[in-house]
Amino acid sequence: MNTKDLAYFSDLTQTKNFSKVAQDFGVTQPTITMAIKRLEAEFQTKLVLRDRTRNDLVVTASGEQLAVHARAILAELDLTHQEITHLTQDQTVLGLPPIIENHYFPRVAAHLQAQGMLANLQTLEGGSVWLRQALRDGQADLALLGSTAPLSYKSLVAEAFDRQPFRIFVAATHPLAKRQRIYFSELKHEKFVLFNSSFVHNSAFNQFTRRNHFRPEVVFRANDTHVIMNLVAQNVGVTFLTAIGAQHRDDVVQLELLDDAQPEFIASIVYRDSHVLTPAQQQVLAVLRTTLGE
Repeated sequence: MNTKDLAYFSDLTQTKNFSKVAQDFGVTQPTITMAIKRLEAEFQTKLVLRDRTRNDLVVTASGEQLAVHARAILAELDLTHQEITHLTQDQTVLGLPPIIENHYFPRVAAHLQAQGMLANLQTLEGGSVWLRQALRDGQADLALLGSTAPLSYKSLVAEAFDRQPFRIFVAATHPLAKRQRIYFSELKHEKFVLFNSSFVHNSAFNQFTRRNHFRPEVVFRANDTHVIMNLVAQNVGVTFLTAIGAQHRDDVVQLELLDDAQPEFIASIVYRDSHVLTPAQQQVLAVLRTTLGE
């Protein structure tokens, strides 16, 4: 079976248009038609039905079933290409959310540089939620991810190395700046500046809002800690970050939350259980374990 036939078929089930599929892949329409015929001969069933009078295409039940498996096969094949590319390049791609990158990575980088390994490391930045999928897709070999509960996924191995509380950050000129501790319920009428949806902070934040029965007013979302802190300093809003997000600024004040049973920010080393690590990647993993476990 030709995997290209599966790619044509998968696209066809979504576009429902032979000409569009041919255009997507830069081939002729008869090429797509022959590919579908080969698949129908392989599985001995009709996969699509065409109504030429209405210019309509219907995917049969057998076709829908094949489409599910075709997408899984193509995704696995793409992952294989990604992994082998990284293996042949002898390069390690490390996923890093911004807060983890700012707080933990400098120590790791120093150890990697001392061992002559930093030059072969490439970083991939993004929120922990997005990076988790990027790790599954093979865009990263290893990642340092944040979560609000211990990570447990079928395709990933996670090794927790730190836990930190969440805090509220306000401008030094904000009335709450005179406080050291606060209950989350006291923030009901505040405006918030938060991370975007690809960050695990939103999960913890939503836990607090649900417990306190109010819908927060979020005036801005960003994916950069410095941007968020700058907006907080200008009193655009208050923010909700893990304690390691503190940047030792004179214009922003950190407040401890007094609520019971608070979620924690859990930092973990994560990698795919199916990925065969190169010797260089194994060395990077060893440095991560040694440095972050200190």
